[in-house]
Amino acid sequence: MLKPAFPLVVSAFLALALISLPVAAQYPQKPVRLVVPYAPGGGTDSIARLLAEKLAGRLGQPVVVENKGGASGIIGSDAVAKSPADGYTLLLAGVGPLAVSPSLIQKARYQPTKDFVPIVKVSSAAMVLVTASKKPGEGLKELVEYARNKPGQLTVANAGDGSPQHICAAMFARSAGITVNHIAYKGAANAITDLLGGTVQVLCDNVGTVRPFIQAGKLRPLAVSTRKRAEALPDVPTFEAQGLHGIDFALWFMLVAPAGTPTEVVTRLNNEVNAILKQPDVIQKLHDNGSEPAGGPVTSANQFLAKENAAWLEMVRAIGLTKQ
Repeated sequence: MLKPAFPLVVSAFLALALISLPVAAQYPQKPVRLVVPYAPGGGTDSIARLLAEKLAGRLGQPVVVENKGGASGIIGSDAVAKSPADGYTLLLAGVGPLAVSPSLIQKARYQPTKDFVPIVKVSSAAMVLVTASKKPGEGLKELVEYARNKPGQLTVANAGDGSPQHICAAMFARSAGITVNHIAYKGAANAITDLLGGTVQVLCDNVGTVRPFIQAGKLRPLAVSTRKRAEALPDVPTFEAQGLHGIDFALWFMLVAPAGTPTEVVTRLNNEVNAILKQPDVIQKLHDNGSEPAGGPVTSANQFLAKENAAWLEMVRAIGLTKQ
């Protein structure tokens, strides 16, 4: 006995209807992978997990965070650049992989402005110069005087050669006209440990990373790297306000996808993240992390990434760093 053809006709009709839908209406049909190019537990990772949780609810599909660290964020970023441009593999990264490292590391076989399509700038955070010194009244002026009187003896920790921490400290030294002893570590955590232990004297790092130590009285903030004071540390003056010019930059985090990802998908993700960044609990969590929510249209993200690549390359050249 022949089975009715009606179910087959309905199935065929639905399939044709699905094909005719815009790409954005079909997306996503399966879990989305959000790559963090660092080990779990860092600032990028915490923002990615917050974003993944909120995005999953809005997209109706799991958003799975995958930590793929190594080579200052190069390995994970390169893997995403070479992934299918279908919206199912995204990257959350910051200044290092998306602006600095490609100018300094030979292993970086991708170009941020060509191999990625920016979706949205998620947040930004000022950097702050800190010391563990307990000398009463010692501020930036006194630190600079010490360095001038003892050239090369001021030990400044960083998270690795060419890291934003290294560049921040080098820009400070250049602006102040001093010579310092840069001590490179494999990550900011080890640098902070040695700073607290007195092995090194100074560190320039993300406000969110060092603020708990500042609040506990273990570190003293001397200056922030942005032209305006940081909301997370409103009582700390800027370098500019203290007479050191040419220092105006922040760390930032951006959501990107492989170049060629459909415009409709990029726009959908941009809209969703912008909505997420307006949620009070998200704003609070970013503030707790020392970051300020960003957002904005896709065009803004494109312009920002291009501008930052040019700006950080200029800073790298200004302090004499060369490709490794």
